[in-house]
This record gives sequence, structure tokens and C-alpha cells, in this order.
Amino acid sequence: MIPATQMAKLLATIKRRTRQEIGIVHKDHGGRLRVCLVYPNTYFVGMSSLGFQTVYHLLNSHEHVVCERAFVPDPKDLAGLEHTRSPLVSYESQTPLQQFDVIAFSVSYELDYINVARMLRLAKLPVMRAERGDEHPLVIAGGAAVSINPEPLADLIDLFVVGEAEEAIAPLAEGLLPQSRKGDVISACAALDGVYASAQPRRVTRQHVSDLDAWPTHSRLLTQETEFAGLFLVEVSRGCGRGCKFCVTPSCYWPLRWRSAGAVLHSAREGLEHRDAIGLIGAAVSDHPEIDEIARRIVGLGARLSVSSLRADSVSEALIDALARSGARSITLAPEAGSEGLREAIGKGIADEQILDALRRASKAGVREAKLYFMVGLPGEGEDDVAAIPALVRRCIEEAGLVRVTVAGAAFVPKPDTPYEREPMLPARELSRRLRAIREELRPEKRVRLALESANWAVIEGVLSGGDRRLGQVIVDAEATGGGLAAWRQAMNSARLTVEEYLGRGR
Repeated sequence: MIPATQMAKLLATIKRRTRQEIGIVHKDHGGRLRVCLVYPNTYFVGMSSLGFQTVYHLLNSHEHVVCERAFVPDPKDLAGLEHTRSPLVSYESQTPLQQFDVIAFSVSYELDYINVARMLRLAKLPVMRAERGDEHPLVIAGGAAVSINPEPLADLIDLFVVGEAEEAIAPLAEGLLPQSRKGDVISACAALDGVYASAQPRRVTRQHVSDLDAWPTHSRLLTQETEFAGLFLVEVSRGCGRGCKFCVTPSCYWPLRWRSAGAVLHSAREGLEHRDAIGLIGAAVSDHPEIDEIARRIVGLGARLSVSSLRADSVSEALIDALARSGARSITLAPEAGSEGLREAIGKGIADEQILDALRRASKAGVREAKLYFMVGLPGEGEDDVAAIPALVRRCIEEAGLVRVTVAGAAFVPKPDTPYEREPMLPARELSRRLRAIREELRPEKRVRLALESANWAVIEGVLSGGDRRLGQVIVDAEATGGGLAAWRQAMNSARLTVEEYLGRGR
């Protein structure tokens, strides 16, 4: 067991954070369904998730439910917790997770699957679903990653909420309230729309909210320890009508829906009580039909404005002006591919000149930094397409007069429910070579900052993204041996599975 002082430091971290939060909910546990909402990553990452905060708010809005939170402890605290017999505890009341009725995971990314196994183990619970009995909490999961494909976690999770949670939470909470046998509760919940029971497989319909304005989606918990510390986030749209062949957004969040300007501004006014900057969230914020009016009126309220993503072919002068007046220093675009031809082939359909024009206009307004997202390994990509990425970056710097460009590069990962779901993924070695070529070409550029992701981890993401139930034991075994790349390879070998089965041709 770790020294009491180390455990005290872990609890002190939790208490310090909760004291500083705006919007935290404290409820008495007595007579209520006790739910611990878990984000399988650190507090910093989890509290940056608007979806996580929304589910926390919705659950606590139910009179007969108390919802608390838990996260993967920070590395310094995790190292201590790993050596103690004390279980993982919630943030609001420091209650051990094993004492809750329900543990609910919000899972956004496939690479966080290993942390689902880790947090169940740290909670002193059997990790595999078949080993948990009526005396253990019911374990459910929702979020973008499991809504696309729940199967890799099916042997760990009892119930999945597939799709958007807003309209599913109230009936699910009602189904979970009866204190009867776990099997009966699972069967009752499995009959609900959008709920998938791992032990009772059936076809389910991914859930979507028909009227976004009926469900305000904005920051519910404010903290300084998050990527968006100074922002009050407001969702302006859900889904995307562009149809890029690699992207899950059109299918996972179909149909495309806009939140009205009035609803966005109502949330913004609420946010200005706590923050002086409003961050607009959506797949392509600049596509919103009322974005100029929204931006103008938010700035008119005396707020600073930030946006999550822009389309080069829909960035207006009014939006750029609003960002510049807000003191924005950077604009974010996602060309995805370096060449126009490959962009056209993947459904992106943005010309070089449109990218350059958007950056020129931003630079002229005083926004002279940019972040550009690219992928390598896209179907049909050739050497010329890879070489076109640094060439385009140089043109952006020189022709738009930028002082700094951050180049974010990642490997193409085939995702379920996309036109490219069965396209093969390049081996890690080849992906690394292409990313390295970009790095070496741009390294001499003093105005370029490189943020290139690991090809090896991208391959693991690809396996999990399109995987099946055989990966459940792989996830558990990889977590038990540290969770590094070597652990994943050993776990795959032990299960007699290969990357090629999931990512190669002819699968």
C-alpha cells in the first residue's frame, strides 16, 4: 500500500479541482440512482469534452438520479494509485466507483478503450462483463467511438447507448431505476430505442435529436484545467453535409442540423456571466447559414469569439472581421490532402486558391497564424500528393504573409459507416516514411511548427475502429501489461490475431 501521504495528495488534487469548478452538482445519494460518469482519460482531456459535460447535466437534471464523475488519474497520481489497495473514487463525493449503481463511460476515441479496462480494474471490479454479478455496478457506455462500432468493447460493457444521448437518457434512467436483478434491468433497457445489450445482440437504430434548439448544448462545468479554460463553448451545428469519404461525421451525426442564431446567442449570453470569450463548436462552423449574424452579435455583446473549424470555401469577410476584432491570432483549416486532385477524389473539393484566399484575407485582417490539418495514406495517394503537402504549406506562408503555421499530420484510418470503411490502411512503416518525408522537408522552415501523430498508434486505432469482439481480451491483456505498443503487439499475438485481418485488402 502506498504511503498515506501519497493517497492524501491524490484526494487533494480532486478536492482542489472541484472547489475551483463552476457548475459542479452535489446531490444526496439517498433514494437515488447513483451513476458515476467516467471519461477514460485525464481530467484535462475529459473536461474538454462538450459531450461529456452535456451527459453530466442531463443525468443530474433527473430528480431521481445523482451523477458524479471520474477520470484516469494524472500520471503522478496514477503511479501511486497503482500501488494501493484503495479503489478509484468519484470527484464530487470521493465515493469508490464500486459503490455506484451504474458506471457510465463516455468514449470519444478508440485509443481510450484501454483506459476503460484500466478504470474498471482501478475500481476493483471484474473487467470482463461475464465475470460481474448482481453485486457489481451495471456498466454502460456511449459516445462517438462506440456509437460507430461497439463490438471491441462488447465483452467489457453491459449496455451501449448508440448515437446522440439527449432523448435516450430519460427513458434509460427510468429503466435503470428499479432495483431488481441485473439481467432483468438489462433486458428492459435493451428494448429501448438506441440501446444495445452486449449479451442480447440485435440491430439498433442510431439515435439523433430532431430539434437542436430543444436541447441547449454548451459548457456546463467551467475549470481552468482544460484545453478551453478561457472559453464558454456553444454548439452551433451537428453533422455535416459535405460528405468527405473518410469522415464519420455525416453518418454518425446524420442529418446535418443547424442550431438557430437565437438559441446560440441565448447560450452565449449565459456564458458571458462566467467567461469573456465564446467558442463556437461544429464540424464546419463557417458553413452555418447565420454565422455572420451570430459572429457579429457575439462580438457586439463585448465578447471575444473563437471557432473550432472553418471551411476555406465558406469563410466570409464578416466572420474573419469578427475573429480579428476578438483578438484571434490563428485560423484553423483542414485541407486534408496536399494536392487538388486528391482532395477532389476524397470528397473534400477545395482548391489551393480557396485555401490561400482564406488565409490572405485572415492575414490582411491581422490574423497571421494558421493551423492546417493533413492526412497521409489516403486511398489513391501517390508520392506527388505527399510532396504537395510541404509545397502547399510554403505557399501559405509566402503568399498569405503568415508568421507561423502549425502543420498537424495524421495517418488515414478507415472508419465504419464511411465510403472508405473497407479501404486498406497502409502499414505503419510506410505511413511513418511519408510523415517523415513531410517532417524533413519542412524542418528548415522556422515559421512552421510540426505536430505529426504516430503511425504505429494510428494502426492500433484502425484495428479498434473496425474491430470485433475478439479484441475485448486483447484490450484487457494489453492494459494488464502496461498498454504500450509492445503490449498491444503481444496481446494481438497471444490472441492469434494480425493487423492485416482488420486493415488489409480483402477483409
